[in-house]
Amino acid sequence: MNEINHLQFEYLLQLSSAYWKSQVLFTAIELDIFTAIGNKHLTAEELAHIINANATATEKMLDALVSLDLLVKQEKLYQNSPIANSYLIKGRPFYQGDAIHHFNNIAENWTMLSQTVKTGEAVVLKDLPEEADPHDVKDFITAMHNIASVKSHDICATIPLKNPRNMLDIAGGPGTYSIEFVKKYPELHAVIFDLKHVTKLTHDFIRAAGLQERIKVLAGNCLEDDFGTNCYDTILVSNLLHIYNPENNITVLKKCWKALQNEGTLIIHEFVLDETKTHPQFAALFSLNMLIGTQEGASYSETEYRSWLETVGCKKITRTDLQSNSSLIIGKK
Repeated sequence: MNEINHLQFEYLLQLSSAYWKSQVLFTAIELDIFTAIGNKHLTAEELAHIINANATATEKMLDALVSLDLLVKQEKLYQNSPIANSYLIKGRPFYQGDAIHHFNNIAENWTMLSQTVKTGEAVVLKDLPEEADPHDVKDFITAMHNIASVKSHDICATIPLKNPRNMLDIAGGPGTYSIEFVKKYPELHAVIFDLKHVTKLTHDFIRAAGLQERIKVLAGNCLEDDFGTNCYDTILVSNLLHIYNPENNITVLKKCWKALQNEGTLIIHEFVLDETKTHPQFAALFSLNMLIGTQEGASYSETEYRSWLETVGCKKITRTDLQSNSSLIIGKK
């Protein structure tokens, strides 16, 4: 009889029940518990009254949030933990509630993983309507803004740009990265390129930042439309290439190369796999997420990104890992 390894046993239990933790977080965001608490110290009964919930059930929910380090409990009083104060209270600069809501939205897709693996096709795409639901689009773009609000400063601080003047932000969505770059470089003007139904929302984020004079929006399809010729000294392709297969990614990068000025900088921002394609864990799982939710998407390795950049003509290709779970692959023309 094999000896029991209790750490391995516990690991399997943790994997099997991991969705419990997610559901607690999803529900807390849905009920807006962290915003309701704010800077206060509340009892379960007081919070239950605020969120119109059952007091006994609320107490169990709050105790679970304490176990996840999202709340702090002192006797019968609950308050937000440092993590919640930074990321889970609406209105704060790095609020991640919309991003968490997005993960909740796609959770059901993962229940179709078995069928997707058997067929090799994204089962969830079969019943989607022709036109994107405006509510779903807004949810997704706002979620991307949440995540980018945390990453944007890191990206700007990491990329060595010298007096950039004209930037193209491919599939820029809410424009969070362009806004950060324009704030950092006083002479910089940016163009955000994205699908027409997305750009309607992009304008709102630009207006909120008060940068209408320096950031413009261009609607189009990156596989079908041209980006121009010798127009930009900086081109950012952030979290786009994981949607497409290698052939389509080379097509997009060729258009970027054409639009880039001599000595210009082409920046890819992605979740980059190692050469075994098994790590980092998030990138490996994200590749499955792309299998489930797109027609041809995947996570790719540094070697693959480098080969595509070399194919289109880029030189001096470098990689920089950000403090979070993504990396920059940068090439020069």
